[in-house]
Amino acid sequence: MKEKVIICLHCGNKTSMKVVANHDLMEHEEIWDYSVNYYSPAYITSFFKQWEMYLCPVCTEVTIQRTTSFSEETEPNGNPIKYTDTIFPLGFSENKHLPSPVRDAFEAALKVRNLDGAVCIMALRRTLEKMCKHKNAKGKDLFSKLKDLQSENILPPIMEGISYILRKEGNSAAHADDKEFSSETVKLMIEFTEVILDYVYSLPAKIEKAQLKLNQDVISNEESEL
Repeated sequence: MKEKVIICLHCGNKTSMKVVANHDLMEHEEIWDYSVNYYSPAYITSFFKQWEMYLCPVCTEVTIQRTTSFSEETEPNGNPIKYTDTIFPLGFSENKHLPSPVRDAFEAALKVRNLDGAVCIMALRRTLEKMCKHKNAKGKDLFSKLKDLQSENILPPIMEGISYILRKEGNSAAHADDKEFSSETVKLMIEFTEVILDYVYSLPAKIEKAQLKLNQDVISNEESEL
């Protein structure tokens, strides 16, 4: 039986979990080029999805991960690129582009999300501090550092509202205010943090990858026309 080390977002433990259920789905799409052939497709693309359900041995709750691949997206060795994300519980996607200090801080926040909302929000604030340090942001506090990243176009203006909310909630958690952080509030703070991390790290990597693929296609088309 397949096992995998996963952070359980129910109890916060990082432990080896066994797959208790899984489902695979393969879909194909025919791509036609009638200028070349009216009777058969030019080529066929494939979309693969796999869902796996893992059981936490500590709290006996389940985690569901989804792995996807597309035949047109391949590694240099020709194998399809696989993307894996956690779709249950919600609130975390495995962003492989995060530098280690940022990832460690974010995972620390996720470990306590169901144990202590205030500690989780303080850890999310620490995650953004680590991100700002990695991006050499200037400023005396987190808010001014995030503003600096906006001025450098690393973050878009719309992130200012998210940054304000994270700063305000983070201050309340850090100063031991008599404020209860509901599970919904904690969930929103995690989602806001993930949006920022995706924009700073994941989106540029995906754009670079798409541009590389586009350039390769252009070169291939030019070579085929020679």
